[in-house]
Amino acid sequence: MTPDSLARTYAQDGVAQIEGVLDAAWIARLAAAIDRAMAAPGRRAIEFTAPGEPGRFFGDMFMWRRDADFRAAFFQTRCAEIAGNAMGATKVHLFYDQIFAKEPGTPRRTPWHQDFPYWPATGDMFCTVYLAIDEIDEHNGGVEYVAGSHRWGDDYRPQPFRAGGEDAVRYRNPDFAAAPDIDAMRETLDIRRFDMKPGDAVVFHGKLVHGAGGNDSTGRRRRTLALRFAGDDVRWREGVPTFKALNAAKMKTGEPLDARPDLFPVLWRRA
Repeated sequence: MTPDSLARTYAQDGVAQIEGVLDAAWIARLAAAIDRAMAAPGRRAIEFTAPGEPGRFFGDMFMWRRDADFRAAFFQTRCAEIAGNAMGATKVHLFYDQIFAKEPGTPRRTPWHQDFPYWPATGDMFCTVYLAIDEIDEHNGGVEYVAGSHRWGDDYRPQPFRAGGEDAVRYRNPDFAAAPDIDAMRETLDIRRFDMKPGDAVVFHGKLVHGAGGNDSTGRRRRTLALRFAGDDVRWREGVPTFKALNAAKMKTGEPLDARPDLFPVLWRRA
């Protein structure tokens, strides 16, 4: 996919697949990094499966700040350039990274949601490059994307991924509309899922509605790495319930991410 065709598809659909973003060496490197994080979870790690629930749905975030391999995924791959071309940005900031791993026999689904309402920021240039470390399809938890939903004009209330997470303040935020019942609307929506090989990526907009089923397979892992990027128009927004690591930025409403280059460095600039 050329930069121009990526930008057109991203603007229209909010989502595009790019094959072969990572080579075999990168796949092996990030597979080992994810397994290392799962074996010794960091302080921001989350077990989305409840005690006694079958399988394991694991998440962690902001690994780039403590692990050289995750940092290299931002600084040494072409993911930032891909995000910049998709968004039509003149520069791309690192926002943060996130692991989502569903082990075989994990029924817990990823709820329908947008990413943007979890974040203390405004703007349209938020892009995720979602990297497959394992082969992924509908049987082991492939993500579904509602094409065009980034243009619906609504920001929906964040959804809990974890059992019991409904009690979190951000999930009751009255500033956001209730998310629509996507499953009840399936026949009227353009819902897409991409079969992915290790090293493939799905690039999608921060306001795109997406979700995933469980990993119904008996022996196939689903390890993924989401690299989050922000473009030119992104500004901070105080008072939004969000992750502690983002709150720690202590920025003022309206400030650009350039105010904290230690947390949100520029990774790519358009020539």
